[in-house]
Amino acid sequence: MVAASSWPLLMVDSSNVDAEGHSVLLFRVTNAGVGPAKIRSFEVFYKKKPYTSAISLIQACCQRDFKRPLPTDSETATGKFITGGTAGNVLRAGETHPFITYGLGTQNVAVWRALNTARNNDMTYRICYCSVFDECWVNTVTGRNQLDPAPVEKCTVPPVPYTE
Repeated sequence: MVAASSWPLLMVDSSNVDAEGHSVLLFRVTNAGVGPAKIRSFEVFYKKKPYTSAISLIQACCQRDFKRPLPTDSETATGKFITGGTAGNVLRAGETHPFITYGLGTQNVAVWRALNTARNNDMTYRICYCSVFDECWVNTVTGRNQLDPAPVEKCTVPPVPYTE
């Protein structure tokens, strides 16, 4: 009974509009379960190939020479770009953790649109996480199919983990 009342359920989703209605690509992990989740590993795939970072992902899908945009006084030109790691975090029930935030700006329209198309058509994710009782699951996210994570004895480090 205690284990059932502390069951985490990690889901990965993305959107192209933030809470204020701005054009922002948001990639995030959410704990839709009732207990905390210890994230042990996270993988991001584009066309079935794993990537270690948002930069390498965008270079593959959207712009070969993409580099981290330099901070400016005004983000209207380049759009806000924030990345973060996921593995090693603990998410409380109901908590969301973004791993890519990319705002639409006047100078990044083509890259932003290409990433928006890729997120809907060619990206998948795999996340391995454990409860506070060290019960572990792997959730492979392809589109909307993510409600039945597979139980595993333990999480292993993947050959190409997503780190940032």
